[in-house]
Amino acid sequence: MATATPALDAGKRARSWLEFVQRELAPTPGRFNATVRIVVATAIVLATSMALEVPFVDLSAFIVIFLTMMTGGVTTQNSVFVAIVTVVAIVVITLSIALTILIFRFTIDYPPLRLGAMALVCFIGMYVSRVLPRAVGFLLALIVFVTQAYVDIFPGGEAAVREILWLWVAVVYPAAVAAVVNLVLLPADPEPLLRREVADRLRTVARAITAARGSEDARNAASALARFAQQGSAPLLKLLGLAEVRDSAVKPMHAERTTKILLLERLVASAALLPDLALGPSPGQRARLARVASACERFAASVSSGAGALPAPPSAAGEGDDAPSALTPVLAELERVVRELPLAERPEVDQPGHGTRLVAGDAFTNPRYAQFALKVTLAAMFCYVAYTAVDWFGIHTCMITCTIVAFGSAGATIRKSTLRLVGCAIGGGLALASIVFVEPHMTSITQLMLLVSAVAALAGWIAMGSERSAYAGLQIAFAFYLAVLQGYVASTDVTEVRDRLVGIVFGVVVMALVFSYVWPERAGTGMVQSLVAALRRMGELAIGTGDSGGVRAAAWQSLAEADSCAELFAFEPEALASPGAEQGHRVRRLIDLTRRVLLVQAALAQHRETGGPAPVDAAADAARDAFGRAVAGALAGVATRTETGAAAEEYADLRTPLALLEAASRTSGGGAAWLESELALSEALVERVDALQQAAGTA
Repeated sequence: MATATPALDAGKRARSWLEFVQRELAPTPGRFNATVRIVVATAIVLATSMALEVPFVDLSAFIVIFLTMMTGGVTTQNSVFVAIVTVVAIVVITLSIALTILIFRFTIDYPPLRLGAMALVCFIGMYVSRVLPRAVGFLLALIVFVTQAYVDIFPGGEAAVREILWLWVAVVYPAAVAAVVNLVLLPADPEPLLRREVADRLRTVARAITAARGSEDARNAASALARFAQQGSAPLLKLLGLAEVRDSAVKPMHAERTTKILLLERLVASAALLPDLALGPSPGQRARLARVASACERFAASVSSGAGALPAPPSAAGEGDDAPSALTPVLAELERVVRELPLAERPEVDQPGHGTRLVAGDAFTNPRYAQFALKVTLAAMFCYVAYTAVDWFGIHTCMITCTIVAFGSAGATIRKSTLRLVGCAIGGGLALASIVFVEPHMTSITQLMLLVSAVAALAGWIAMGSERSAYAGLQIAFAFYLAVLQGYVASTDVTEVRDRLVGIVFGVVVMALVFSYVWPERAGTGMVQSLVAALRRMGELAIGTGDSGGVRAAAWQSLAEADSCAELFAFEPEALASPGAEQGHRVRRLIDLTRRVLLVQAALAQHRETGGPAPVDAAADAARDAFGRAVAGALAGVATRTETGAAAEEYADLRTPLALLEAASRTSGGGAAWLESELALSEALVERVDALQQAAGTA
């Protein structure tokens, strides 16, 4: 049997990879339309460049899918966002071209000075990409750095300036074409996207309520609700803002729609706790849950159809039908939200929290930004010097690779490098097959357009998938266009394919080495730091300091960052060793347990805010404060052990303050149902915090 184990493991890994590929390539809403827009825009650009003999045909075709990728996927990729991104990209590209011509004015005859200018601009661009929206610094660094490197192949300054101006044309007009196509052809307007996202959340809530406990449908719904709860209302509010930019007629409904989005966030957070409650609903509670699910389905149908008003809410159910339990306040909150949704008119505040900062708050104090820029500059300059020294310009893609795959942590950089390798291998293979077997038989531009459109469809479909695989689609297009579109006629030179792939592999190796060993910024470290930040925020929530809504949102954001870092950690060298793999598994389990605690905390906070007035009693209030401090202390202990990796000598006792809270509450009198619900949620909170302490107790 021992000899069969490797074969079984290999079979499991193969099935896992096959399931991953099937999941990533599965159709999703809006994906087909986005792919069609990419194909049509690419065909228009290709025909125009070929007919008018605009240089850099490969780059012009690539710009179409590149700009679409910059809009962040199908969920947020819409006509308004594409137009905004296009305008910003054109401005940044124009300024970058002007800057590179200005630099030429002083450095074209002085190679050492030009090398210094290249390194300086690369450093500034990469630094800006960390403290401002990434596209701004990335485009600046890429365009200036690459155009300065290309001066070696031009016979003189005049020819270099002429080619750079043609480069501006070859980049800007495809951007305009892509924007127009996205606005005209099957436009992905933000309003339908917003309605689809809202309806999806409502239907997921209904499915989580009605699915049989323990079934596959229930597990899928619970997973989706946990993801929606972690995202919060930010994606919907973003789509709402874009919809108002697209159509000013919906602006008068801003307050009402913002209120409904915030209510939907509460609905999702409460429903996400249901699958985690060990106690099943009683017959009376089951009937009330069915009414909530039915209301959610009606709301979803109304939202999907674009009806002006939501249907009437379900009739209120009696509150005393069943003995109070942890489910009681959660169910009451669900019923409260579905009653308020059709009646929502004006929120307390139009938007929760603070807007996203344009500039990072620690832009001038965090040394990691400068270290990141220096690492990218070091790798890119090394690649430039290396291919120049061996006089092999064909592998200049190594230099481009360094700027393209650069991300903050080693895990993010290695993951992006892996996707670039996979995508370029597929694109290069398709290009090689096309050059050898297809292009020799081509006699017209129409045939070339059909070939390029087929590959653009494949690349676009992958690029419009999830973040785990989307970048591979971009690289399929990149490698294929570079190899096949080498001029205005069909190419039969396969050396371009070889050189481009060699350059990409070389650049990936250089970046992996630099980011792994020079000022390494580990995703594993970020995973732990983000989890610790979430636990600290949850401690504040337990004590009740500050704005509870803002604290909850910050805790969810930190958990989302921890989740993202945990996924990237798998690509780092430490994750390949047994201790690192065990540490990653342990922290991922802590993230899951922390999410369970936060869901109960959110339900408890919501119950205290909206469940009715709490009975006024000094002893009960003191016991409630003591219980909150005890929970905060336990969470602080978990945060410290997670941060230091030390084993726990003892765990915080939460049962004693819970018993004191129960005794004080029962002797206070009044509000029995409210107190019983609070105690049930407090009991559920203690159980989950104890489980978190146990999991964090082993180093």
